[in-house]
Amino acid sequence: MGRRAALAAAATAVTLVLASCSGGGGNDDGGDSTEGGGGSDPDATLRLALAQDVETLLPMDSNVNDNISVLDVVYDGLVRYDPETTEPYNYVAESVESDDNTVWTIKIKPDLTFQNGEPVDAEAFARAWNYAAYGPNAMANNYFFERIAGYEEMQGETDDEGNVTVEPAAEELSGLEVVDPQTLEVTLTGPFAGFGTMLGYTGFYPIAQECLDDIEACAVKPIGNGPFQVDEWDQGVSLTASRWDDYTLDESPAYGAIEWTEYAGTENWPDFQAGNLDFAVPPPAEMVAAQNDPDLQERFVEGPGAALTYLAFPLYKDGPWTDVEFRKAISLAIDRQGIIDALLPGERVPADSWVVPDGVPGGEAGTCQWCEFDPDAAKAALEKAGGWPEGETLTIHLGQDETEQALFKAIGDSIQENLGIPYELDPTPDYFDRRGARDFSGPFRANWFPDYPLNENYLAPVYASGDVKNGNVNFGYYSEDFEAAIKAGDESATLEEAVTHYQEAEAVLAEDFPTVPVVFSVNSYYYSENVSNVVLDPFSGEPKLRLLEVSNAM
Repeated sequence: MGRRAALAAAATAVTLVLASCSGGGGNDDGGDSTEGGGGSDPDATLRLALAQDVETLLPMDSNVNDNISVLDVVYDGLVRYDPETTEPYNYVAESVESDDNTVWTIKIKPDLTFQNGEPVDAEAFARAWNYAAYGPNAMANNYFFERIAGYEEMQGETDDEGNVTVEPAAEELSGLEVVDPQTLEVTLTGPFAGFGTMLGYTGFYPIAQECLDDIEACAVKPIGNGPFQVDEWDQGVSLTASRWDDYTLDESPAYGAIEWTEYAGTENWPDFQAGNLDFAVPPPAEMVAAQNDPDLQERFVEGPGAALTYLAFPLYKDGPWTDVEFRKAISLAIDRQGIIDALLPGERVPADSWVVPDGVPGGEAGTCQWCEFDPDAAKAALEKAGGWPEGETLTIHLGQDETEQALFKAIGDSIQENLGIPYELDPTPDYFDRRGARDFSGPFRANWFPDYPLNENYLAPVYASGDVKNGNVNFGYYSEDFEAAIKAGDESATLEEAVTHYQEAEAVLAEDFPTVPVVFSVNSYYYSENVSNVVLDPFSGEPKLRLLEVSNAM
């Protein structure tokens, strides 16, 4: 990234004090945008789709695109991310500083409040992080706090049903200290140069005390500190939010309301065509027709994506996949570009690395030398691995998603055609539970998109384990060299130096080849005539709602 050096500081002081990007519906940060629209109507309503079954709006429990997209306008974090460069810039934070990458001092801007009038101060962040880190609360973003001192003492033990069997030894992170109302001191278990980069992620948002007093109510109607407040959520049907008139920071959209309608899968496309939605992506069967529609093409935006879809293997279980040559054979047999051209033209690009190239610091293309389509080399690698057991069928496990099933059927077809290995798909509704229980008998679909802009986020959360015997939870990988490179990155004096060590960790993956990168996402949307200044988030791929201009709402 061209501006990566702006993140690095001298060894004696790592500081994230970045200029704030202004909002108000404009595009002052230089991101790609659409023209026209004539500005925003302050009374206009933006109409969006929620394509997943959203279960909660608690920031500490939300880690999928749709939750995050809603919460991005309901809450403000300490930092936000530039939609063009992905660099963090201070927002609620006045400064985020450290002399040693272990003890971090966060200064919070004064006079900020939640939508109920409570102050957004150091205590608001401390109580949110403590609630998220407390194991029995079972928050989805719990693990984001494992770097903070005292995390382990807050976990306790639970049984398979989630019942607490051993109470945690502590209820608060010892590494959090509210120094004064505007100052939060954070002590990590060890140095981590990228800590400040994490702080814009949803799980680090503050929480009002009223919210914690009635956590179930807050999960449905959050008390945020962002430019929009939730009016009503009819779960499974629709969610409405209106602009908060008392919002004081810069990035406030210049339209009045947002209405989300919940859909299953890609069922929202007909409503978009009928003019009832402002954004949509067509299902695979409608993709070519949309691309051939000149009117729709005038209202189309795309940009590089950050999500990686890959094929993982149950390395914890005996099978041909425990041989690296077999894994190479599978990768070399996949015609990535041909599959994309047939199914998802313009929606995916072939992946040849484990970190998205150029999208985050440290991302480089071409780190995967066995991601080329080469049937002859695939056959040679399979022979070197001892072939495929005669009479057996390769089972590929995945969730029940229309687009992903079509993609992995094409991957299976490519493997079968080029290696002669028969296959079957196993789409299962309890995919994540089975993956966590190590209940797969063959390779399985996996996906990762970054929570914060650093190459480490593609590597450590997915492949690090510290468990020599059992390896990574999901697929059983362990490498001493990989762990050492991650540790060296964490302990680096500057973020720039850390990025280099994380690249070394990716090089270890390239050698061990525990997973097969398949495709990177391409962020794209069709939009209505009601919206302009469309900028896509480089992580989630969702429209940056704070930058949109909305007019002539239906």
